[in-house]
Amino acid sequence: MYKIFNHKNRMSGFTLLELLVVMAILAAVAGTATIALKDTDARAAAAAHVAMMDELNKGVHTYRVLKRNELPNRFDSLMQLGATDTTDAVRAGSTAASGDNLLGWDAADAATVALDADTVAVLGDAGINTLMYIDTTATGADHDCVDVNETIQSRTNAVVANNIFMSPEANGCGSPEALVAGSIVTVWTGGSERLTGTPDATATYNDDGNPVYIQLGVGPSCTLFNTRELGGMTTVPVYRHVGGDQYGRFIAIFEVGTWDTGAIEAIDQVEFIGVVDGALDTKEEELGEWDGTRNTI
Repeated sequence: MYKIFNHKNRMSGFTLLELLVVMAILAAVAGTATIALKDTDARAAAAAHVAMMDELNKGVHTYRVLKRNELPNRFDSLMQLGATDTTDAVRAGSTAASGDNLLGWDAADAATVALDADTVAVLGDAGINTLMYIDTTATGADHDCVDVNETIQSRTNAVVANNIFMSPEANGCGSPEALVAGSIVTVWTGGSERLTGTPDATATYNDDGNPVYIQLGVGPSCTLFNTRELGGMTTVPVYRHVGGDQYGRFIAIFEVGTWDTGAIEAIDQVEFIGVVDGALDTKEEELGEWDGTRNTI
């Protein structure tokens, strides 16, 4: 004998409390996934930066070999014409009072030095005789360069931060300037150990006997990216951990001499040391951002 049960009066489905619990769990999972995806995106960018730094290192070395010991020319100076100190270097055309910072550095991250005739000659022998400087008197078809940051932020022209050292005809504010005694360039202040593994003899970067490292932006005006040149690369790498109105290129480091009472004692041959990112972090430091052991993104 089988019993027949009447199911008509039985309730099915979730209670309101159960639905609220499920919704809370889903919200928590979604939030965690969003955070994880953001972190993954940042780490992927850091990994790409490391690869770009490697490619630039190889590119400069290959160029030098193929060009018989000649380095690329027309790097971005990271300076404006008439600049005398790091305020002009890091702000590149804006006044210090404006608070704008084209290069994204603190003044403590870089210093400046005037090249002497011997250092200019050594750089020239290595192929570096011209750098791109920002000219605040320059004008293009749809822009002027009086205030570079204002020009970059304007929506009425085609100027972007990454190309700011290009000529006005190429939607920039740059001017190619031949290096002469007295030309101002930026110098690395982070010590030798971060670059080469060998500590400086003394703690302060410009103490007598310490190496002088100049730093130059690897921008699109550089002959490294002239595809008609032997050894020219086809793509100009972009450093993306900067704001939209900040310069986003990588920086090449060259040893040009040793410090001697605040001036340069030129060495016999310029040495290419390597590439740091747009925030002046080394490859190892950028790797730390990629593997999560260093969070500066």
